[in-house]
Amino acid sequence: MRVALVIAGPYPALRGSQVLVSHLARGLGARGHDVRVVTYGERRGLPPGPRPARVLLDAVLVARLWRIAWRARVDVIHAHNYEAAIAGLLVGRALGLPMVYHGHSALEQELPTYVAGPAARRRMARLGRLLDAQIPRRADFCIAVTEDLGTHLRRTGVRDQSLACIEPAGAPDELAGTRATAPEPGLVCYAGNLDGYQNLEFLLRSFALVRAAVPGTRLVLVTHADARSHMARLVGAGIPPHVDIVQAASYEEVRDRLGAATVAVCPRAERSGFPMKLLNYMAAGKAIVACAGSAKGLVDGVTARVVADGDSAGFAGAVASLLHDPPARRRLGEAARRAVADGAAWEVGLDRLEAIYRRVLARTRPVLLPVTATE
Repeated sequence: MRVALVIAGPYPALRGSQVLVSHLARGLGARGHDVRVVTYGERRGLPPGPRPARVLLDAVLVARLWRIAWRARVDVIHAHNYEAAIAGLLVGRALGLPMVYHGHSALEQELPTYVAGPAARRRMARLGRLLDAQIPRRADFCIAVTEDLGTHLRRTGVRDQSLACIEPAGAPDELAGTRATAPEPGLVCYAGNLDGYQNLEFLLRSFALVRAAVPGTRLVLVTHADARSHMARLVGAGIPPHVDIVQAASYEEVRDRLGAATVAVCPRAERSGFPMKLLNYMAAGKAIVACAGSAKGLVDGVTARVVADGDSAGFAGAVASLLHDPPARRRLGEAARRAVADGAAWEVGLDRLEAIYRRVLARTRPVLLPVTATE
């Protein structure tokens, strides 16, 4: 099959959505499919969230997708998140191509995290509800990254027969590239973007309690290279000297920084999305402390310590307990590594994706497109 994977954002980039698209592109390509990744391009410094400047980029994305779909004789458009879905719907309807929407989050929950103030948050939540209700149900099929998101999409009108919940799984090549590293005593690591929905203010409050219980502990926030504005916001909020922010230049540097950590943390409480960082933590064999909202696939006391959302004392207590307990860290880390190491879930996910492509193609009769030289 010829597949256009579409994402409205810079690519490649060390953000969860882009990482998932990259994994899928390689996985589908390894199975013999012709995969074209359609994005904004290799742009740096583009702030996330709703901004007027993105309208022009989205227009360029539509034109780029049209050109690639026409020239490469694409069979299926597979769009990730809302702006890509809108582009996919426009091009798909015009060319008679099926469009699969891959939801990574519910905008009713995510959009308010990009603004400050109760009134602004309420407006963004209303906009998110509108988009949640209008975009996914117009796709030929929807994929949700979590059961929570699947439930949300059903409430907005997506039919059961047109929806599948497929959680991301560890890609075999990513697992093979993970290196064992001796941890640095007392180092706690967060690896991911610094957007509002990551709940980093909660993490900083909790870490102050960790420091009180375990003096000398350090926290490192490892993020991608286009996070300068977010770093400035966090620094303005008062980053203490025992908290480091590292702008990683490559995925290898993220792995190295994570490998040096004693404990890995995920403070996110938003429930609809799937934190790709968890797969990195698990592949690295790290003891993980996560809030319940983001603890997808984790089992408290078996593969991680899972704490109630908003419980800063409980979160800090779980981190401090693991810092004092090397056997517990090893047990949790080894169990987490085993949970992602066999690759079975990855292959099952690709099987399901191929089945979805076949299903939407069976219902759609694409217009005859010319075959030209590939770009």
